[in-house]
Amino acid sequence: MKLNTSKLIFFNVINMSTIISFSVNNWLTMWILMELTLFMFIPLMSKNKINDQSMKYFIIQSFSSYLFMFSMLMNSINETSLDSLLTLISLSMKVGLSPFHLWKPEIMTKLSWKECILLTTLIKITPMILINKIISLKMITLPLIFNLIVGSASGLNQLNLKKMMAFSSVFNLSWMISSFLISKKILLTFLTMYFILNFKIMTLFKENNVIFKNQLLSMNIQFKTKINMLFLSISGLPPLTGFLPKLIILNELMKNSMHISIWMILTSITSIYMYIQMNTFSFTNFFLKKKTNKFFMKKNFTKINLLMFPMMMYIWMN
Repeated sequence: MKLNTSKLIFFNVINMSTIISFSVNNWLTMWILMELTLFMFIPLMSKNKINDQSMKYFIIQSFSSYLFMFSMLMNSINETSLDSLLTLISLSMKVGLSPFHLWKPEIMTKLSWKECILLTTLIKITPMILINKIISLKMITLPLIFNLIVGSASGLNQLNLKKMMAFSSVFNLSWMISSFLISKKILLTFLTMYFILNFKIMTLFKENNVIFKNQLLSMNIQFKTKINMLFLSISGLPPLTGFLPKLIILNELMKNSMHISIWMILTSITSIYMYIQMNTFSFTNFFLKKKTNKFFMKKNFTKINLLMFPMMMYIWMN
């Protein structure tokens, strides 16, 4: 994807609509911002011509938008609470929350890594803000638990790395929504760390043209170490960087919902197992190399993964 003028405009509009959505309280304006993001993202997906993936994404997102508009109008006419099941279903389809998540891995498989970064980060922020403003914690507890189970279990035995990143996005969606429901400070902490780790993983895959797990066998030990450290960090394994935001979320969420907290811990074990399984797969050929080979590790993002945790803990405590 060349960064020409039109695509730069599309990307900037997506950024601006996401930033504006943080300060909007009107559901109609939020709906307009979601539609604006949709129409800016489709040209980035389709590149030079309309393809199957852009049509699938457009149909799913349009249907969920119409469903959301219908639920809002019905609740307004009947003078009932906006916190309804139909609203939850429409926003779940929009953001890819289980059991309405199946479109995400299918579409991400055919996208480039740059579009996958957008789809798993900026695109889903506006619908999550709406979920936070409209849906109560009591109503969303069961969907969040179901999403944790599906997201952690579906990633097992996936050979396509784009599908695995899609299911990882589905799993972390529950953590992200929970951080929205707690406080803005915790939300920004989790979003920042998740976006940095996600961006770094997908950028490394793009630079090395890696799509399937078996391609990792041919990579050098430096690349494997980077990827595996980043994966373990995004899964929340202590003492890596991704552990601190999840620890903060668990600490605050236990005061409001013990059920979600317990399921978060249990499913995180499954998620860590998924990434450790990939570690074993990628390092299989390491011991087959001659002992005379020497590998020199340069200073890189992997070191920051270990150093950033105590620094962030110090900043947070003060």
